[in-house]
Amino acid sequence: MAQHDYIIANQSGAAFRSDLNNGLAAIVSNNSGAAQPSTTYAYMWWADTNTGLLKIRNAANNGFITVGSLSATNLGLLSLAGGTLTGNLTLNAQSDLRLADADSSNWVALQAPATVATNLTLTLPSADGTADQALITNASGVLSFASRARLVRNAGISSTSGTSIDFVDIPSWARRITVMLLAVSTNGTSGVQIQLGDSGGIETTGYSTSGTAITGTNTCGISTFTSGFVMLGSLAGASRSGAIVFNNIIGNYWVAIGNMDEQGSGQAGYTQGFKELSATLDRVRVTTINGTDAFDAGFVNIIYEG
Repeated sequence: MAQHDYIIANQSGAAFRSDLNNGLAAIVSNNSGAAQPSTTYAYMWWADTNTGLLKIRNAANNGFITVGSLSATNLGLLSLAGGTLTGNLTLNAQSDLRLADADSSNWVALQAPATVATNLTLTLPSADGTADQALITNASGVLSFASRARLVRNAGISSTSGTSIDFVDIPSWARRITVMLLAVSTNGTSGVQIQLGDSGGIETTGYSTSGTAITGTNTCGISTFTSGFVMLGSLAGASRSGAIVFNNIIGNYWVAIGNMDEQGSGQAGYTQGFKELSATLDRVRVTTINGTDAFDAGFVNIIYEG
């Protein structure tokens, strides 16, 4: 650790040599010390051994600016080849965050805070794109990858057993969910229905929906339901294929419309209506009206968008 005022005074040979060596020692150690140098200059370095940070003097020579950590690779910053940024990135007033364009010929400003320091949160997506991808968060609004359209298809579940099929951990940014059935059948005659849920579980009441079954020329039947969004059916073993689309219209209100072809029964089904959940939607269930008929064939999947 060494610091120096960088002034070599007129003095005897031995004293001059000692003074010069002390100045050089301060240079090679980046003016290291537990307290800032008593004599400072614009743009001088200071290795602050008290905080473990590397600092540089500002242009006005009235304060030090922290550059990075003395104990972390690349000073704890992203390298030119990429890396990991942890913690908060703070921009001072009138500063902005910039990214290089595709051919690195220009810099693109993403955000310029107006008058106050602003914390920006950078989060990379997970491999399947399901993680929150917030790019910029500030006091005046959010610019994030979540604000761009994302479409994620689930892995899907074979509907060959059990009385219900659940899709859970749907992210909070999802604003549209499509439930798709492919050749789904049950061992009974109860209609298939879709139910929504949140952190409190699947909600089985409070729906305002109707289901329509078209069974022939100029022949149809309409029924209302409070237990879910229903696709009417009539025959055990009938094969249902189609989709129901749920849209988040405001708050925790979800509206839906869908249709289903039912091979084997000679009819088609339609459903529509709405449901208000008690909290943010995070799960969907495919089941039957009576809840006891078991699935015996087919495949079910969902797509969610936000």
